[in-house]
Amino acid sequence: MTSDTAPSASPSPGPEPVSVPSPAPRLGAGPLGIGLRSLAAIAILVVANLAVVPFTAVLSAVPGLRELGSELSWATLGIYACLGSVMWGTAVLLAWLWVRFVERRRLADIGLRFTPSSALWLLLATLAAMGVVLGTAAVLPSTGPAPSPEQVAEQGPFLMVLLMMLIPAFLVQGFPEELLFRGMLLSAMRSRPVLAVAVATLSFTIIHLVSNGWQQTLGDRFLFLVMPFGFSLFATALLVWTRSLWAAVGVHGGMHLGTNFSQLLPPTDPALSWTVAGVVFAVLGVAILAVLLKRGRGIPDGAERWR
Repeated sequence: MTSDTAPSASPSPGPEPVSVPSPAPRLGAGPLGIGLRSLAAIAILVVANLAVVPFTAVLSAVPGLRELGSELSWATLGIYACLGSVMWGTAVLLAWLWVRFVERRRLADIGLRFTPSSALWLLLATLAAMGVVLGTAAVLPSTGPAPSPEQVAEQGPFLMVLLMMLIPAFLVQGFPEELLFRGMLLSAMRSRPVLAVAVATLSFTIIHLVSNGWQQTLGDRFLFLVMPFGFSLFATALLVWTRSLWAAVGVHGGMHLGTNFSQLLPPTDPALSWTVAGVVFAVLGVAILAVLLKRGRGIPDGAERWR
């Protein structure tokens, strides 16, 4: 016995969703575009540093505040944190303007997003960078005894001293500089990873010619570049490996923290320890990048691939 019931018609499929391609950047990938992007990253960093000048001028003009800045206190920490926030905010604002209107992308596309794993990568990369700096300082020949507990205590309460190290390491230097060079600049050339690594690393290294440290001669200034060159490569390697900009921030901040904590160890020749640590960073960075790039693991190219 057959049924007179007609088979039900299957629902007609709806229209296929149309994917809208991302708008092309206003700058090309040629030498001009690369050069302008490098100059933009450097210029934003310079402007961010200059943004605090009016505030420091006001603080210097007020007698009570001028004396306050010469001693470690909670008020001093608050002032430094506010100044660091001005620089941080300026860098983020200018980076957003560049990414939005020149690259036609979002800050999330260059790595500025926080996920559950971001804090982990930040912490692990910080510890890794500290380990390189402290390990180098520990194995090099010392030039004298380690500071005594009394000398260490003279620096102030541990929490205050730690915060005074964290503010410049991350708020003033680590985060803004990594956002610009390992985020904005590196990701803009993500289709050519080797070139991107080279340009971002060299641009970041060059700005440190004007950094102040142990340099006394012109040769010292160029020798000083070994460290930023090295940890720039290491930061890039961890970024590519972890897919997290926060790993690069951790390397940057960890380098500064390691340098500060190395003062608890027997002193070494500053130029030697600085240079050797930079070489170690460079070797590790190149080795990791070589393996990753050979396996086809390039630079993250969108928010969905950042962690």
